[in-house]
Amino acid sequence: MRRQGFTLVEMLLVIVFLGLISAIAYPRLKAPAAGLSVRAALQQTNEMLVVARTSAVQSGAETRFIRSGNVVRTVMDSSGTWITLAARDLYTLHGVTVAISGTAPKDTIRFDARGIAIGLTASETIKFINLTAVDSVCVTRVGKVTRGGCPS
Repeated sequence: MRRQGFTLVEMLLVIVFLGLISAIAYPRLKAPAAGLSVRAALQQTNEMLVVARTSAVQSGAETRFIRSGNVVRTVMDSSGTWITLAARDLYTLHGVTVAISGTAPKDTIRFDARGIAIGLTASETIKFINLTAVDSVCVTRVGKVTRGGCPS
């Protein structure tokens, strides 16, 4: 007489085997995900910087890109009232921390009606960090936004 089904020992062996395979694969799958989250945060921040600069040119009013911890936002001056154009919590959305570096790093980058970053003494580098992945955006004094670190 033949038995049908699997024994408890066979089921446990399969579960242990799947657990070992998962433990080996997890670190290798996590690193690319970290890179993707940094890239997504960089893309959103880059878009917000471009929105700040183009809004300043289009409206003829000052706009600001503001970093507060891991939250970035773009605001525009509308007759003395600051209107939020966009805001993103990059840590909540992507698990990314944000840091600004430069010779005199500022948490606020202001753009005038010509789209020029005012108040910067040098280029600002905005870094995005998640586990082992790091990337950055550079904002020059003339308001140009480029991916990667600022040239020395």
